[in-house]
Amino acid sequence: MRFIRRACTWLALPLAAMVGGVSVAAANPKVVASFSILGDLVNQVGGNDIELVVLAPAGAEVHDWELTPDSFIALEDADLIFYNGYQLEQWMRQVHATVGNRAPLVALAEASEYSTQPIITGEHTGEPDPHLWMDPRAVAAYLQVIADHLAELHPPAADSFQARASAAKEKLAALHEEVDNILAQIPEEQRVLITTEAAFVYFAEAYGFRHDGIWGSNAETAGSPPQAKRIADLIEALQPAAIFWESTLSDRDIQRLTTDKAIPAVAGPLYVDSLSEADGDASNYVALMRHNANLIRSALMQEEETGQENADSQGREGSADSE
Repeated sequence: MRFIRRACTWLALPLAAMVGGVSVAAANPKVVASFSILGDLVNQVGGNDIELVVLAPAGAEVHDWELTPDSFIALEDADLIFYNGYQLEQWMRQVHATVGNRAPLVALAEASEYSTQPIITGEHTGEPDPHLWMDPRAVAAYLQVIADHLAELHPPAADSFQARASAAKEKLAALHEEVDNILAQIPEEQRVLITTEAAFVYFAEAYGFRHDGIWGSNAETAGSPPQAKRIADLIEALQPAAIFWESTLSDRDIQRLTTDKAIPAVAGPLYVDSLSEADGDASNYVALMRHNANLIRSALMQEEETGQENADSQGREGSADSE
């Protein structure tokens, strides 16, 4: 399911006749989400009771994406804007300048009050890592914030928002257990997760991995020789069965590490900063987590094609679950 809707497609409800005159029926609120993963979460809670626009589309690199003319139109019409926060969206300054005080802007990661983990390497080491959604339990907290703000914005649908959020949180609890079970098969000594961007700190904390990356945040200058040497030395010391690249990044930097050393397989893509297209392996949040878990297990345990086939089939099941 694709959640990107051009601003010109905002729907207006028809006029409703009333005793003593004619008035306009209350239109569904116009809600904006900053990028595709949040768009999926807002859609799960809002359903048909909101009109949703997602700014950074599926496949976009959320850190350095740039607003388009359609983005500004959507923001000017929006009643509520959800974004992640913790400096994930480097372009939020433009959003704030465009919206001003005309509509609330809600930083979901910050408003959720979910415990943060620090960025583990690079220029921003020690600052809160923004990728909280890589732990389904954090996503449950996001959903509650979404439901509360939508209920305040659109009281006639408040019960529906809360009911959808509760149902989605139950699915997330089951997803967390499922992912844990998939990854439990990986022996302790093989639980090393090295990626291009070190964006799996919440995932690693939730599922028991040692995690690192070439750089810690795409907000910094990435892929420098010192960064590459540091992670190459770490790979040589830890000898992981595979290293990984992410869908919104080129595999160039991670492939370069294999040139002169007996580095094991390079696997990917993992999905972190974006969903896939609707027909891809990570078309919604549930599918994203299942795909990542199956790919990580398959690569680290050096499984053959069966592991990827399982990931593909379960990803398709995830798409069906969210419809």
